[in-house]
Amino acid sequence: MKYLRPFAVIHTEPVLPLRPYRPLLIASLLLALLVASCSQEKDAFLNRTFHRLTARDNGWFNANEKLNEVVTGIEDAHVDDYDEVLPLFVYGTDEQAKAAIPDLEKCIEKCSTVIDRHSMDIKGKEKNTWIDDAWFVIAKSHFYKRNFYEAERGFAYIGKRFKDQNRQLESQIWTARTAIVLEQYGKAQSALDQVRDLKKIPKDLDLSELDAVYAELNLKRGKIDDAILHLERAAPTAKRKRDRVRWSFILAQLYERKGYEEKAIAQYGRVLKMSPTYEMAFHAQIMQALAFNKGDSKALRQKLNRMLKDQKHVDHFDMIHYALADLDLKERKKEDGMAHLRTSAKVSTTDTRQKAKSFLRLSDIYFEDRNYRSAQQYYDSTSALLSEEHARYDEVDTRARVLGKLVEQLEIIEREDSLQALAGLNEEDLEKKIRSIIRQREKAEEDLRRKEEEARAADVPATAPRPAPGAGGGRGAWYFYDPQQLSRGLASFRKKWGNRPLEDDWRRKDKTVVLAENPEDGGKEDGQEDGKQDGEPAWKDPASYGKDIPRDIEGITASNERVCEALYVSGMIYKEQLKDRENAIESFEVLNNRFDECRYTPESHYQLYRIYLEKEAEGWVDLMGGSGSQTYANIILERWPTSEFARLVRDPNMLQADEVRRQQEENAYRDTYQLYRQYAYGTVISACDRVIQDEPRNHFRSKYHILKALAKGGMRDMAGYRAALMDVKSQYAGTEEAQAADNLLAALDGAGTGSQGAPKPAPAGPVFTLSNEQHSYMIVFPNAGTNMATVKARLSDFARTYMPGTPVEVTNSFLDTERQVVLLQPLPSKALAMEFHSLFTGDKSNLVGINDKGYPAFPITPDNYAILYKSKDLNAYTTFFTQNYLGRQ
Repeated sequence: MKYLRPFAVIHTEPVLPLRPYRPLLIASLLLALLVASCSQEKDAFLNRTFHRLTARDNGWFNANEKLNEVVTGIEDAHVDDYDEVLPLFVYGTDEQAKAAIPDLEKCIEKCSTVIDRHSMDIKGKEKNTWIDDAWFVIAKSHFYKRNFYEAERGFAYIGKRFKDQNRQLESQIWTARTAIVLEQYGKAQSALDQVRDLKKIPKDLDLSELDAVYAELNLKRGKIDDAILHLERAAPTAKRKRDRVRWSFILAQLYERKGYEEKAIAQYGRVLKMSPTYEMAFHAQIMQALAFNKGDSKALRQKLNRMLKDQKHVDHFDMIHYALADLDLKERKKEDGMAHLRTSAKVSTTDTRQKAKSFLRLSDIYFEDRNYRSAQQYYDSTSALLSEEHARYDEVDTRARVLGKLVEQLEIIEREDSLQALAGLNEEDLEKKIRSIIRQREKAEEDLRRKEEEARAADVPATAPRPAPGAGGGRGAWYFYDPQQLSRGLASFRKKWGNRPLEDDWRRKDKTVVLAENPEDGGKEDGQEDGKQDGEPAWKDPASYGKDIPRDIEGITASNERVCEALYVSGMIYKEQLKDRENAIESFEVLNNRFDECRYTPESHYQLYRIYLEKEAEGWVDLMGGSGSQTYANIILERWPTSEFARLVRDPNMLQADEVRRQQEENAYRDTYQLYRQYAYGTVISACDRVIQDEPRNHFRSKYHILKALAKGGMRDMAGYRAALMDVKSQYAGTEEAQAADNLLAALDGAGTGSQGAPKPAPAGPVFTLSNEQHSYMIVFPNAGTNMATVKARLSDFARTYMPGTPVEVTNSFLDTERQVVLLQPLPSKALAMEFHSLFTGDKSNLVGINDKGYPAFPITPDNYAILYKSKDLNAYTTFFTQNYLGRQ
């Protein structure tokens, strides 16, 4: 035992001083382990665990949450158009993408840092299983930035680089989604098929998304049946409730499009049980009614009528009445249906699209019934409300204009007939009739005034509170100086009233009754008689009605000529533009029966001959032994044997040959016009002279005359220029060329020619100035049908190729609602701008479709561009450019 004590002393005494260093030792060991685990090149458990945890929790998680937040915001902000099949996926707009760029760039930056610091690429294989997730967030961020090609590269990289990892197949699906956006449908099909054809599909792969993307691809290709099959699998199994409800609603829409009405009604019912948003639930109920096609509509009517009693639907009462109208029309209750459509338009509060739908439905009904007056009024109202992107906008706008011309002709006929009828009355009966007309007009004016007062009362509450000074979102600016308030007001106006032109009395249908100052009568109001002090309009004065009544043979003859022309023009509108042969026949036959010989009698007989030829070619036979093509052919050959119409009757093929000749003449004229654009004025004048002298029947003869005049102006032959314009004006009176010549002569006179006498007043309009300093090159394109991105790219390439020493920027902006301007700038001098003008107009290979369409194109200084942009007067600048650039050159 005595040896134990020294040993114990020796063992225990050195331990006591080491205790303070034990934590330091442990920390050192942990630090050493941490440093060892930070290595991205060692495939050890500690290294893998460290980098996976850090990659997931530090960078990827925050980036993924931010990305999901951005995507949710885009989906929440989306406003669906229930008149169309809803999009299966919501990707946002260009504006939303621009607003989201800062957040999406943060997502890309965070995940790029994760990849840089935590990637473990060892022997060609990634050992950190969160790196593919980081790449996936980067690719999706590019997608929602609408940088689709970069997104496509990202998804493709994930699919190739991270095989057998959890994001590989999901990236393959997103590759297909990106390809669909880029309209690369073959690539999308291939990507989806690769996922579908796998022998073993991971359990965690969302197959509902795969089916939904297939459905989207089939919809883009117009394969609705295939889309339905995929959606029937996708909708019930979607992981997110939002997707499940949306896809179910779209499936119901597709059933309806294919005519599966019962399936559609049942599917809309399923959507209602899924607790959708208010808008989707409301539209599901409306769509159920619209999908109805046969059977008993009583239950649907009861539901719609209950909805009309619920004030929460007040802003949608117009849709409910439209649905009731649809039920009526399907059950052949036309009058009830039209009444509901009128009510729908009347109760509409904020939804101009629904009002446009109601107007359009009424327009189509009237049009089908050949009630063209009412159809014209409703088409005109529809075109004011309808969006220019609407599938039928062009058709509606065309019908409104065509029917407007038709109604104008019909009103001429009615007016002249009425005046001729008044001419046949004695003085006493005439006075009674005029007073009756005045009373009818007074009643119509009173009704109009009352309706306008009701409309004003409905639109502007009499007790509306006055905003406090400086109010307006805390900005302290007056309303009209606040762009945000202005844009809100404009959006609100358009939502209620549509795209109306800026003009006085914009809500009045008949603007002719508005009193306006007339500068030609010394400031008297329109319609006010000389010496009248009470401001009464002329139409209230019985004496004013007598001035238009034809009192003698000359007056009756002039009136009949106007009726003859209106009958012929209306017949041609029926025949050529409305394809209504029966009304065309009636118009032409009324003309022929009413007038034995008038200006349009031969043409009228020939048009009847052509109409009956078409009917007979379709198998029509007149069993009553009435008129046919041969009847009118005989009349033409007997009464006008040497006329052009007789030649066409003898040789029907001549009309086709004439069309071929016309096409050849048009091509020749285009070639001559291109020479004019290249300043080859001498050659142009020679070509025009040849056609004018040798081809009296050339369809473009009048255009050659005006082109010759312009070429003389280009050569600074001012006397010849004026003489040629006067020649056009006298030879082709009433044509577009004569009007153009008249405008050019007015511009020429306005510029001053040293004529004697009192100086002419300065012409109203923009005043441009000449400068040799910096210019831009300006081209004006129509908004419709112009792919501006392609145009700008081609112009940029052209400028870079042919003017490599002059870097130019290509920009575009809207000139007005129908045109936009492309500017190439800066061009340091006028000489260089004219050099580019020569290159632009002379090119025949690089700018096909741009410089050969006759679009206005010319150099312009920044100051002149500002004046032109404000005035919108392209004709004025074209004249200035011709006189000061081309002439001086």
